Amino acid sequence: MMRSRSMPHSHAELIGTLVRRRGLEPPIPEVVRSSWSRCLDSYALDPAELRRPSSVGAADLEARRARLGVLPRVARFEMEALGKLIEHSEYSIMLTDRDGVILSYIGDTGFSATARRCGFREGVMWGEPEMGTNGMGTCLIARRSVVIHRMDHFLAQNTQLTCSATPIFDMRGEVLAALDISGASFNPQSHTLALVEMAAQNVENRTLLSACRDMHIVRFHRCAEFVSTPGEGVLAFDDQGVIMGANRAALALLGRRDHGAVCGQPVDRLLDTSIGSLLSLAGERSFPAEALNCQTSERRWFAAVHAPARPPRRTQVAVGANVAEAARSGAARASLACLQSGDPLMTQNVEVLQRVLDCDISVLLLGETGTGKGYCARAVHAASNRADKPFVTVNCAAIPEALIESELFGHKPGAFTGATREGGLGRILQANGGTLFLDEIGDMPVVLQSRLLNVIEDREVMPLGGNKVVSVDVRIISATQHNPLDMIAAGQFRDDLYYRLNGITVRLPALRQRTDGAELMRKLVSGEAGSGPPVEIEPALIERLLRHPWPGNVRQLRNVLRTMLALRSGERLTLADFNEEWLAYGATEQPPHESEQACGDRDDVLGGAEREALRRVLEFCQWNVSAAAARLHISRRTIYRKIHRHGLLRHAPQLGAGCRPE
Repeated sequence: MMRSRSMPHSHAELIGTLVRRRGLEPPIPEVVRSSWSRCLDSYALDPAELRRPSSVGAADLEARRARLGVLPRVARFEMEALGKLIEHSEYSIMLTDRDGVILSYIGDTGFSATARRCGFREGVMWGEPEMGTNGMGTCLIARRSVVIHRMDHFLAQNTQLTCSATPIFDMRGEVLAALDISGASFNPQSHTLALVEMAAQNVENRTLLSACRDMHIVRFHRCAEFVSTPGEGVLAFDDQGVIMGANRAALALLGRRDHGAVCGQPVDRLLDTSIGSLLSLAGERSFPAEALNCQTSERRWFAAVHAPARPPRRTQVAVGANVAEAARSGAARASLACLQSGDPLMTQNVEVLQRVLDCDISVLLLGETGTGKGYCARAVHAASNRADKPFVTVNCAAIPEALIESELFGHKPGAFTGATREGGLGRILQANGGTLFLDEIGDMPVVLQSRLLNVIEDREVMPLGGNKVVSVDVRIISATQHNPLDMIAAGQFRDDLYYRLNGITVRLPALRQRTDGAELMRKLVSGEAGSGPPVEIEPALIERLLRHPWPGNVRQLRNVLRTMLALRSGERLTLADFNEEWLAYGATEQPPHESEQACGDRDDVLGGAEREALRRVLEFCQWNVSAAAARLHISRRTIYRKIHRHGLLRHAPQLGAGCRPE
């Protein structure tokens, strides 16, 4: 960002002015504006404050390096090569982990005094929450390469620096680290950023190849001479041909937007060849690259294939275990990564959940309706070592009080009037070995809370009407939109059960409180669009949607985006695809945490919005229920149920025989 020397503003005034789009100052890159906003609103930093960077201890630093495996060693080799390219140019080259902690440092002697003054040394934390807008911290949050040039820095103390930084990703698309070159240049260094990006690509590729030694690996490109260069695509796949990981170059070559569109797919389908053709290239001599036998003439790939490093017969079990572990680890990162898009609180939540994934610790999710508590619970289950076991949900607010005991604990035949002849297993036993998600736990009758506590403590269940306990092994995840401490004070919730469920508490912020609204919308659009062509969402539409308070939170936003996708006329969502009536009922609603009446009003708002959206989709589809169900990604039976619930049949006499409920 260029700034005239004649500007009268202080750095702090300049930031406040440009973030709020006042005045006639030169425009700034959106990545910088977003970072400044986070520094002001989320981190409460002061641009004029002199901050001394925090440091981690020696043991913590070594643990952080160890967690990254071979990556620091590979990166050090690339950093030394970079150092030779830009020798005598007053620079520092740094590798950080995903928290912004400097793990490795190389610096020019002519820059050493400035580096010490700035805090460029191993163990120092340069994350955005600690040091404001800077190359290392901001590229980690933005998940993209950045040049933070002098006045782009948030803290005035860093405005003499120019930083070129890029994130380093793992084979599932999760950010692992950042590589940065910082110096005192007076001009933005675009060529420096190119060098950093090339080095980061090398680090990613070599780290992936090392991590996947027990898998099949295909290295490919459209040009044979580009295989085994930083621009090569790399795919790791298992014995069944399922892709377990990829590098970013592979995504670009295959025309895929993210790792989720590649991982889990058959490798032969993506490369337009047969698995036999791929495996025939594997051997002791993997180069030069050879042309793949593509099944159509649309693509032509050159590839080299590496077989698993260990002999299959001797290590069949071990290799299978390694692949399974790699798959589970990748699934863990992928499923939990979907929970956050850059919001600091959600990022912290995901990091906390990752630490307790396989621990015998109960998780309590707090948040307003629609913030994603159920999705979060499923993500934790899918990422844990219980992923292949049942995930059972109990909505404590939806089951009648008279039935909730038998629903939870099961019952023997004839245990009560109306009991089934065969008896019932109960949700807790159904979840045996897996995860039991107790949604709206605050609405569970107090009399049953003591029984649930006994189950958690003793790991035994006594079915209703039975005389023998049954051992059970379940992981408990619970959720509520209420404040548990308020309920305890009101005598509506047992404090001993609360302290047992509250092994770790995760608070999911309301959508209006999140700082990643724009990126979240893009994620939702990408997910709802399915496997078809990518659908973009224009900035003007994002800006309009961000102004809405979203009383129904992410659930309401997803429904609105889903409706727009169903009715869109092109491959780009614009303001023309948006109807203000979808939000008209909610234009004046107050934020949550008011009276119960207000909560009821919000339910009416959401119901009205759903009714209007459903009506529009049905009219667009000429009341073809199958077509409407396909557009909304729900079943025909659900469509019929919603039609009846919202009283839409009286508006559709033309439904006819072909559209009667089944």
